[in-house]
Amino acid sequence: MRVDALIKKLQKMNPDAVVHLHHKDGDEVLFIMAQQNDNSVVWLETEYDNDMGQEIQARFDAIDHGEVDDKTMYAEMLSLGITVDIVRKYTGDDNADRMERALGMQDMLVF
Repeated sequence: MRVDALIKKLQKMNPDAVVHLHHKDGDEVLFIMAQQNDNSVVWLETEYDNDMGQEIQARFDAIDHGEVDDKTMYAEMLSLGITVDIVRKYTGDDNADRMERALGMQDMLVF
């Protein structure tokens, strides 16, 4: 499938829907990839296609180095499906707790 056809099809979908691979219960897509010097081929990746610890830590490092605002980065991470639980799974409690505090999630109750 070509990217333009995919875009047309996706425009008809619920913009808040989560994209999965292979079937409705498949792995959630987190990244859209293309080669740096050749964007003629595009592919989708899940958490299992990447070193998620490294991916997540790089985002925290960008915050620490002042390259991006923490809430902006956390919002981007959440939009990709990188939740506090995934942060905790791959980088531990310190980063996950930090993300929760920044987003004000530690006081939220889920019903």
